[in-house]
Parts: sequence; structure tokens; C-alpha cells
Amino acid sequence: MTTPTTGRGYRDSSGTPSLLLDLINNTADPGYAAAAARRGESNHSWYEQPLAALGAALVGLILVIAYLHAHRAAPQTAKLHAELVKRVRAAQLMNDSLQHDLLGDQAKLNALRDKSLPAAGQLRSTLQSDQLAAGALTTFGTGMQVQLAVTAAPTATQAARVGVTTVTDTSPLSDKDIRSVVNELWHDGAEAISVNDIRLTPTSAIRFAGQAVLVDFQPITSPYVIRAIGDSDVLVTNFADSEVASRYHTLAALGGITFDWSQQNHLELPAGSAAKPNYAAPVTPGAAANGSPKPTPSPQPTVSPKPTPAPTSSSPTGGPR
Repeated sequence: MTTPTTGRGYRDSSGTPSLLLDLINNTADPGYAAAAARRGESNHSWYEQPLAALGAALVGLILVIAYLHAHRAAPQTAKLHAELVKRVRAAQLMNDSLQHDLLGDQAKLNALRDKSLPAAGQLRSTLQSDQLAAGALTTFGTGMQVQLAVTAAPTATQAARVGVTTVTDTSPLSDKDIRSVVNELWHDGAEAISVNDIRLTPTSAIRFAGQAVLVDFQPITSPYVIRAIGDSDVLVTNFADSEVASRYHTLAALGGITFDWSQQNHLELPAGSAAKPNYAAPVTPGAAANGSPKPTPSPQPTVSPKPTPAPTSSSPTGGPR
């Protein structure tokens, strides 16, 4: 018995129709092969390849010019950076020198005043009270210390463009955090406060410039140590129950910052720089007789003033203020 080789009902020896065999053996549709053949037969224009080569050459030329321009400007940028660093360091040295001279003049002024005023009396007591309130005297007493710090320094990465600060470069602590703690300590009964050994005065300002915290225009960095003089028991009790302490304990538990505080039996705060008034003037006896209000006597200080010693050397790093 023979098997037919042609015909619509063709089957192989196993009885499988030929259409199924074609689907299995020839998976690609014949139309794809026909389309590929038509594309191969089409004629390309003679200028297509030269245009492609010219475009590639132009792109390469642009990349080379950009590379040379960037590297040619690099030495000038480095030179400008070095010049700025040199100017900043010179300004810092000048500031340290002026600060040293100021401390020397203040020591001389205090010595002359102590010789002129009586050893005890209402005038000396009032003067010391006013100086303590203005932060013009070195002060010691009991109190508490609060420290805020960043656990990991921000990674110095290159910004996407000039003037842009990336998220990883942003510190989790800012001037608002320092102000929150300082204002809470004032509210809890502090009588004198310093931030990183910078004494706060009635005209002190805590600001944020770029990524730096400024206290009276002096930059400070983490850890931020805030010392407050006052009744240590009252300060610790009130601060522990405050919303500020609760907030920063929660933030410290989440990570990124550290927050701790402790009671101190002895603290010494440096004197601050006296601010020069621009509009305020003392009341003279003649003006008071003409109806001007008399100044209210300052309350007696509860913290102890400490005489300001004469400076012996200048600190190139700024030293304690």
C-alpha cells in the first residue's frame, strides 16, 4: 500500500496533516521573508553613508571641544578657590588679632574701673548686675548642659549645577534647632547662656547661612554645646518636662542626630562682646527732671561674676570666646 504525496488531504506515515507539519517545521511566516527580500532589493541613496559619517564626526568634534573647554577652565577655578581660601584665612587671623586686642583693652578698662570704684556699694553692684545682664562679664555658677550633634557627617558630593545643594549635603540640624533649645532654656529660668563658647547677649542672633549655623555672625559646627547658668534643679526639671526635650529625644531615637543633657555643678561662661547702641542713650539728671522716665534699677544677679583676666596669647583657631 502506498501513501499519496500530494493532495489536500495529505497525511504523513503517522497520520498528521501536512498543515500542522508546516506550522511546526516553519515557524516564521512566509510574509516576513518576502518583506526582507523587498528591502534588500531597494536602492539606497549614494549620500546616506557620507551624511552619517559627517554627523558622527560633528558629534565627536563637539565632545572634544567641550572636554578641552572644561579642562582648560579647571586651573583657573582652582586658582580662584585658592585665592578665596587665602583671603578667608587672612580675615580669620585679623579677626583673632582684633579679638586679642579687644580682650586686652577690656582687661585694662576693668582694672581702671576697679581702682576708681569703691570696693563695695550700690554703684558697683548695679554695674555688675547690668554687665551680667548684657553678657559683658565672665560668669560662673550651677546650671545644665545640652548637646545636639550630627551622628554622621554629610557626604561631600558634587552638586548637579552651581548653587544647588543635594539632599545628602543637607545637615539634619539647623539654626531653628539651636534656637528652640536656647529659647526653652531662657523660658526654664536660665540667666546666662553660651553656644559653643559664644556668650549670648540681648542682641545675639542665631542664623543659618548656606550650610553653616552662625551665632553673632560667627560660624559654629556640630556638636552644638549649649550651656546655661541658673538654678540647676529648676532648669533640669523644667527642661526634662518640656516639649523641646521630648521632640529631640524622638528624633535622636529615629537616627541621624544625638541629643543629651546633664546637670552641672560648675559652669563658666565667657564674656560676650558688648554691643554698641545706635539709638539708646542714658538718662541724664537734667532730662529726668524735665519729665523723662527714670531708668528702672536692675535686679541683683544670682550668678557670680568672675573678673576678666588679661589675655596672655592669641589663639590662631579662635579659642574660647
